[in-house]
Amino acid sequence: MRPASRNQLWRYKTQIIRPFDPWKSRLCTCPPKFTLDPYTGCEHRCLYCYASSYIRRFYECRPKKDLLRKVERDLRKLPGNALISISNSSDPYTPMESKLMLTRGCLRLFRRRSRDLRILLITKSDLVARDVDLLLGLRCAVTFTITTLDESLARRLEPGAPTPPRRIEAVRRLSGEGIPVGVRVDPIIPFLNDGEVEEILREAKDAGAVHATFSTLKPRPDGWRRLENAFPEVCEKLRPLYFVEGERIGRSYYLPKPLRFKLVREAAELADRLGLSYACCREGFPELNRAGSCDGSHLIPVKPIREWIG
Repeated sequence: MRPASRNQLWRYKTQIIRPFDPWKSRLCTCPPKFTLDPYTGCEHRCLYCYASSYIRRFYECRPKKDLLRKVERDLRKLPGNALISISNSSDPYTPMESKLMLTRGCLRLFRRRSRDLRILLITKSDLVARDVDLLLGLRCAVTFTITTLDESLARRLEPGAPTPPRRIEAVRRLSGEGIPVGVRVDPIIPFLNDGEVEEILREAKDAGAVHATFSTLKPRPDGWRRLENAFPEVCEKLRPLYFVEGERIGRSYYLPKPLRFKLVREAAELADRLGLSYACCREGFPELNRAGSCDGSHLIPVKPIREWIG
């Protein structure tokens, strides 16, 4: 069944599984999809996070009230072949998920329409591997955000998130089960992690990842303040690039276009040499998108994974 267009998604009148609309960004190349956040806020406390600019008390993670009942009701309204992206604001595998299991509860509900839904999980957590039993019965793919392999840098940049080795091991575990896995190198930050892209891609590829998405840092004021406090010398170099030579698009600040293109093109060339499909996220360079989707949803098989892998 042909998926609905982005504008058509709004007609389904759902409550918690909502049409994905990233601030009507003219640079967004995501396919039409719905988005679901089982939690409000996130315990990973990533310094660069943009969601803290529009979600109050973002680092105080709260479970969505009456979540599973609302999800079950919304599922009855969704069109055939609907794509649900989990999550685009708050990580679905934030630490409290280990006890509350709300994301796992959603996956159980999705199993009832396993042939009729496409599920894309986006996370920084190896906890997703806990749910391999449910994922194998779904049409799904998983993408892991891996910003650095340097554990010391990761502790400063993403203080509440699982370590990079744990994420790489989760890539290996899921891909070994036949679940399609991609990696998001996001954000790429000049003078901080831009020299790691090749190593990240090689590690992810060796662990079984087949797709890479790239995105440069696009700070909002609150995220910039956190980065500046933690990395003052790096931000001293970045400040003129963003606030003098760069541009503001929507509520985010962007690097100068030639520099963004150079960073993404170099990452794309590395992915190409490694045999990964690749794309960029909200950069404005469609010529650097060499995959069926920018978000990794093209990895989702046409039937539940257990049947797909035989």
